[in-house]
Amino acid sequence: MYTNEQLNAIHSSKIGFEFEFFSKEDINETRLSLSNALNKKIRIEEKAHSDFVPTDEVYKLEPDNSGGSGMIELVTGPLPFVDAKLTLAKTLKWIRENGSTNDRCSIHVNLAFDGKLLGPKVNMSKLDIGKFVLNFDEDKVYEAFPKRKDSVYAKSIKFIVPLSGMTQHSPGMNIWKNYMFVQEKYYGVNFSKVPKGYIEFRYLGGQDYEKKYSTILSMTEHFITSLYETLVHTEYTEKDLKLLDSILEKHKHVFESYKTYSVFKEKFPKIKLMVDLKTADQIIEMYYPKMREKIFELLTKADLNEGLINYDSDTGRMQLKDADLMRCFEIEGMDIVDCKIQGNVINCDLFSCDLINTSVFQSNLFGASDVKESKIEDSYVSRNVMVQDSYVFGKRGVFSGEMEGGIFRQGRATKVARFSKDTEIIEIQKIK
Repeated sequence: MYTNEQLNAIHSSKIGFEFEFFSKEDINETRLSLSNALNKKIRIEEKAHSDFVPTDEVYKLEPDNSGGSGMIELVTGPLPFVDAKLTLAKTLKWIRENGSTNDRCSIHVNLAFDGKLLGPKVNMSKLDIGKFVLNFDEDKVYEAFPKRKDSVYAKSIKFIVPLSGMTQHSPGMNIWKNYMFVQEKYYGVNFSKVPKGYIEFRYLGGQDYEKKYSTILSMTEHFITSLYETLVHTEYTEKDLKLLDSILEKHKHVFESYKTYSVFKEKFPKIKLMVDLKTADQIIEMYYPKMREKIFELLTKADLNEGLINYDSDTGRMQLKDADLMRCFEIEGMDIVDCKIQGNVINCDLFSCDLINTSVFQSNLFGASDVKESKIEDSYVSRNVMVQDSYVFGKRGVFSGEMEGGIFRQGRATKVARFSKDTEIIEIQKIK
């Protein structure tokens, strides 16, 4: 049950929806039919993420091939709660009668508040992201949409790590600045929209979401009340501080190991360090100050507890081998060999790795790497790499591997590239 204050917040919210779906008709007939059903003007845009910003009177309909050719997206402007509720009901009804959804379809909820009704206390620019992450009941969402829990497009926001090896206990306002939280787009909550005055919830969707009106409405109300409570009750509670302290306590051995190599050896005996493939302690001790920031990131952001790390003194680049990184917030700028990964990889060279539910950005995949249910953007994929049920896109990418199922949305492919019959190819440039 909601309090009167929460009910007032719900009815003072401004909600925009993004519906991804497939239509039985072409886009022109779809526009006309949806316009009549919703009693709104709808513009057709030629490309996804067009510059046109919808209003409460004019929506937009545009192609969105993230779920395959034929997927389209209806984007509304920000609507008062009562109008949004009605739009939600009518749109889902239309999809049930005239379209369909699959596992790659999502419904995004863009959320803000009417400042004229609630005053300056709901100013989104003042949102304390850390406090929101600490207090948001994400399990409630995953219980309602269990298949979205490990989706590469709606990953958990419950990832909090110390920002630096020098982080100390520091209660008070802006405490979150000592910690790292998710900021990237493909999480359950997209906080990058805050400068525009709203945040985007990406958790909801999946096959037949159009049949889940009550559940979607309930989750939307959950988003509203969670956001409102964070904006209005800005102080960190004793519970919040204890949780943050527990995070620091969990990483106590990491902080201690940050100081010297000898302490690192004691705290992480299963992680072996080398410099230029040499194992002499005196050499490693000499280079440890140059290595420790990257090591700290691996310990916190990738949850590393076992493996081999080599530092190349000529390039300043590090190599990681034989590690299990199944809770990886982010790895950036490394060579990774014979590892298992689930999470985010940026600007890395990967050799003979196993990846699942992973976002790969501007990286190179070599050797006998296996990639499953992942997103590969603007990356090179060599001929021995197997990509299964994944999403490949980006004009700068080059694909020479083998792909089974999934969607090749955009990119270049060499003559040695292989695609299964059930791989959907939308836009491809063949290169020698």
